[in-house]
Amino acid sequence: MSILKKKFGKLKPGYLPKFKDFFEQITQFGGGAEGEKYIKAKSFSNAYELYIYAFFIGLYKDKKVELTEDDKLNVFWEMENWRPITLTDSLITCAIAESNFNMSALEEGDDNFISEQVKLVKKVIEAYANGGLDLIKNEIDQDPELLEDDMYFIKLLSD
Repeated sequence: MSILKKKFGKLKPGYLPKFKDFFEQITQFGGGAEGEKYIKAKSFSNAYELYIYAFFIGLYKDKKVELTEDDKLNVFWEMENWRPITLTDSLITCAIAESNFNMSALEEGDDNFISEQVKLVKKVIEAYANGGLDLIKNEIDQDPELLEDDMYFIKLLSD
């Protein structure tokens, strides 16, 4: 099972390039001090935090963007670096539940089989995260003043 955990940790789920400016608009994208987030009026300290949030919004609202092998995706930090780790683990668990992941066959599977199972989960993560990003971005595009509401992202969770 530790091999599986390592493979999940090395994942770099992607997002469509159309969301790059959106990430830069509302996250402390590319590092920087925590305090700069407030100075620059960023809603998320790290890009992966928005990605996790978008995944759960996409999952909750059942909004997926089906990606193809031809889609060029932007990626960032490996999942093993995302914090808090318990939230990242919850994301992976939810993605496993939504995929065709074959847990019972893992014991007999070779490294290639395990890699294929991890790819299935990655596709689910990307589909829901991009779906959530699409929902959030569309809502903000329709009403840009939503970003001025400090409670917007919390309220979105309860809709």
